[in-house]
Amino acid sequence: MARTPEQVAADDALTAAIRGVWDAYYPDDDKGILTEYMVLARSRSFDDEGDALTAHAMMPRDGDVPIDLMLGMAEYASTRLRKRIAEDE
Repeated sequence: MARTPEQVAADDALTAAIRGVWDAYYPDDDKGILTEYMVLARSRSFDDEGDALTAHAMMPRDGDVPIDLMLGMAEYASTRLRKRIAEDE
């Protein structure tokens, strides 16, 4: 399915933002070429009764990162987070 012009513009802006954040947090890294990414996001809102509603989104680069790569990136990130948790205990 072809992306809409709005989706292309949003994807381009997200890629530029990721590069900017990477540059700001890791200025001395040899960044190479940004090939794939996925952004995980969570939002919270409330319904008319005041009950919390939570939404999650997974946004791969240009809406088109192969599922095996997304899983690999998620597993790698999970492993690194678990290591940080274990080291902080």
